[in-house]
Amino acid sequence: MTDFCDWRRVALFLIGIVAAGSAWGQTGQTQTLQLIHPQRELGGWTFDNGREFPGAEGKLELATVDDAPTLLLHGDFSGGGNYVQAATALPMVDLASIAFDIKVPAGVGNVTTRLIDGTGQCHQLDIRLNDKGGWQRYTFPVARYFASLEAGAPMDIVTRYEKWSGANDGRWHQPAKLFVILAGRSALRDGQIAIRNVVATPTPPKTAVPMTVRLDELGDGLGAWEYNNGDEFRGARGGLAPNDGWEARRGLTLRADFTEGGRYVGARQRIQLNGVKSTQLVRLRVRSSGVRQFSLRMVDETGQCHQRHGIELPADGKWHSLELDPLKIAGGEHWGGADDGQWHGALSLMELMLNTGSSGDSKMQLELADIQADVIVDGVESTGSAWRADLTSTDTWTMQGDVGLVKDDHGPWLRLRRTLEQLQQDTFAAGPAFPVRRGAWRVRCQTRADLHSPDNSYHAAISLELFDRAGGRLELLPLGIVHGKADTSDLDQVVQIPPAAVTARLRAELRKTYGDFWLGQVSVTRLDVQPLAQIVSDIRIASAATGNLFLPDTDVAFQLAVNTASPLPVAEQVLRFEVRDYRARVIVPAGEAKLLSSGAGAYRCEVQLPRESLQVGQFYELHVEVPQGVSSPATEFSGFAVLPVAAAKRYRPEQIPFTIRNWDSRIREYFLLSDRLGLRTLGVWGGWSNSPPYKPHLPGIELCEQLDAQWITGTPAAEVERSGFAKVSEESLREGVANFLEAYAGRGLAKIALGNEPHGTGPKVLDNVKAYRAIYEAVKKFDPKIEVIGTSVEPNEEYFKAGYQRYLDSYDFHVYEHYSSVRNAMRQYRELMKKYDAVKPIHSTELGLNSAGQARLAVAIELIKKCTVFFAEGGDTVSWFTIQYPDPNGKARGQFGDAHCVFDCKFNNFNPRIDAIAYYHMINSLLEKKFVREQLLDDGTQTFLFRNGQGATLQIIWNDDREATASIAVDAAGPVERIRIDGHRTELTPQDGKIAVPVSLEPALLLYQGNPKR
Repeated sequence: MTDFCDWRRVALFLIGIVAAGSAWGQTGQTQTLQLIHPQRELGGWTFDNGREFPGAEGKLELATVDDAPTLLLHGDFSGGGNYVQAATALPMVDLASIAFDIKVPAGVGNVTTRLIDGTGQCHQLDIRLNDKGGWQRYTFPVARYFASLEAGAPMDIVTRYEKWSGANDGRWHQPAKLFVILAGRSALRDGQIAIRNVVATPTPPKTAVPMTVRLDELGDGLGAWEYNNGDEFRGARGGLAPNDGWEARRGLTLRADFTEGGRYVGARQRIQLNGVKSTQLVRLRVRSSGVRQFSLRMVDETGQCHQRHGIELPADGKWHSLELDPLKIAGGEHWGGADDGQWHGALSLMELMLNTGSSGDSKMQLELADIQADVIVDGVESTGSAWRADLTSTDTWTMQGDVGLVKDDHGPWLRLRRTLEQLQQDTFAAGPAFPVRRGAWRVRCQTRADLHSPDNSYHAAISLELFDRAGGRLELLPLGIVHGKADTSDLDQVVQIPPAAVTARLRAELRKTYGDFWLGQVSVTRLDVQPLAQIVSDIRIASAATGNLFLPDTDVAFQLAVNTASPLPVAEQVLRFEVRDYRARVIVPAGEAKLLSSGAGAYRCEVQLPRESLQVGQFYELHVEVPQGVSSPATEFSGFAVLPVAAAKRYRPEQIPFTIRNWDSRIREYFLLSDRLGLRTLGVWGGWSNSPPYKPHLPGIELCEQLDAQWITGTPAAEVERSGFAKVSEESLREGVANFLEAYAGRGLAKIALGNEPHGTGPKVLDNVKAYRAIYEAVKKFDPKIEVIGTSVEPNEEYFKAGYQRYLDSYDFHVYEHYSSVRNAMRQYRELMKKYDAVKPIHSTELGLNSAGQARLAVAIELIKKCTVFFAEGGDTVSWFTIQYPDPNGKARGQFGDAHCVFDCKFNNFNPRIDAIAYYHMINSLLEKKFVREQLLDDGTQTFLFRNGQGATLQIIWNDDREATASIAVDAAGPVERIRIDGHRTELTPQDGKIAVPVSLEPALLLYQGNPKR
């Protein structure tokens, strides 16, 4: 059962019950929240009958069952309605998990819950129960579930997830505010369900935790240790080698020979332990028959080197324990870093040195073993490394454009403002630089916006700039974006600061958009977090298949690279893997592959999957993990599918009504991935120089020819839309397009698109139309048959009044909202066409979804629905935005640019998301079929019928309101193939001209051979 509610009513409901609160309790040593309090009315809970769906009746009772306070939720739907609910407010604490006992009738396999987070976002979760009835215990691990959801691999404890209101990003934002249990007709078939022992467990307080780290993980060689020959004083000889005589290969032998000169040799290790607050002690075993003393260097986290000579040890040939305290080593000789003789934080390098005074002989040997470091991992925010923006003055800020301070009841704000007329002016604010050090940092602020945002690429961006010791910028870490009209909300982001960063500053800027953006209550704080060390830097999953889309007759094999900051212990040189479908069900059970060292902290392995376990056409994910000692394993995932060559390749490009454009249409992978999906008309970045002789250019034309694809290009009229005729003239447009067509028109030109999302009114519109006219007339003079698509603009009567419809052969628009907006835009266009007697075809060169924070399933669902209704409304060609966004450094996943892409682009190892597979099946099921009719069934199921001249039929079905089994009429001469949203295929046999099909929010495709005359 899934029901959307009016959030305003839920908010009022929350205010009404917040006073009820909850009681603190104790379970063993863990402090918990007991959420049913027998001394309070209804145990501190309230009842609601789902009033947005009138008709339901019911009540909530508090009873004692088996000596436990128990809630009895009653419901009666004979008069209508969808659900009843019981709800309780939660104290303002960070929630780790919530658990309860529930008793439902046999046959009920799930129950619906709602959790309202700190932003007011409503998370609705259908939780999986066993269907045997009776009492059962359910525990929902809040943080773990949402982390798995964000990683694209949701835990298999929820059968359906939806969200709305608040941050509306599908992420959990502490603290929890409200917990709700809902019951519909199925769960209440016996009239009631029972709930007891409802317990919420807050996240435990973070405290300083002592941990021990091994520094002697040598693997097959020296591990992270290296030999230093002291070459600034020439003549020494020596070496460092594993001491195989020590248990578990955790020993080293340092040798020195000063017969021919030199002063010292050393064994050193660079130590990278993110999250370590301090190094308390280094403990090791030493043995020597001749070495009486040694020297030591310890480098703290500021890069300051502390050096001590004359550390004594017995030269008796026996093993001795040695403890090295950084605080005692500091205070003597020092240089670099803070350069103050004081020890600072974590150990970053340690070197044990033999010198000419270490022994009475010129030749000597020191054995080292069992080397460990005692460290403190602090799980709280660091008070010593924090910065809070002073918004009483902007004296320390760097600003450009209309930036200033304003104040209201919420406090002071930094406001960035830009008008449409100022669109070309950079508008940004950068705060003062503050010191940072490696590790995790938490950035928090409040934002508010009133921005022009046709899609989320028009936004205000908040970032963190990082600088090295010399003041050079290392990188720009994105924190978040805000677009459109947005009420005050909290941004809370954790980022990793690399070791080379010394200072940072916050930056806010307007990108593409105009309007107002407010920034307030900014704080940046370092987090000392567990796990102690991420040994694995990254895991990269690649394959020989384009986009991880394997052909049916090839091996499903992956090449994996594991890059590490320090060597993996021999016992942990293994990669574990399993294959899941999009519902997180395991398809290929867990297996292991041996990791083989390829040098310099890199490991390789290959994983080959059993072909017989994988269905052709279905979306899967390969999930892998590499152990990291006491830390959590490092994990990664990659989508893949086994797909035949696209059926669209058998058709002429102009027969397939799908096109594509990309963030950057010059990238080789863009063309190859598009072709693999079956796209036959590819957007390219064609154009010409604005100066004589107006030289044309068309990157990617050779790839289009190799792929037997036609292409569609934009024009420099888009420059006029952005900047007017500052760099473009009518002559350059007319002469340039003539040169362009002369060079390229005969090499696969499909259409020319004049512009892209113009802005402005009045004279700006007239300038734009002047540019469209110049290009249109020149194109028609060259060849009247070339189709010219108008600029992509919403149904805007001002453009019709300016006469732009006379300089185009078809219209274009973009939509990123709900699929109903597609129909609305096309109907408004038809009204304007009729009014101005300018009826022409309609294209959409960009349909999409503001996908950042959305589950990929939601994107796939919207993709199918938008494309379906576009053709049902009589659209000509459509493009989903988009394919890929280069991410060579692996940092863009989930950011707004990457989130639009149907391929995951991490490290440029392109692999499909579920929406890529949905796109493939949409293209290669529709092919050249034409829309015939649509129908709305009594139960709310929508059906759309497409058919070609030979009777090949595609029917697309979904139900936005409920899950049900629909009886669908099919004019089929044989079996019907059903393709699920993830590409899973089943065969259905019609009975009396109908098939019974499960329907839900997820669209399904039905393919069959029908009657060509009907």
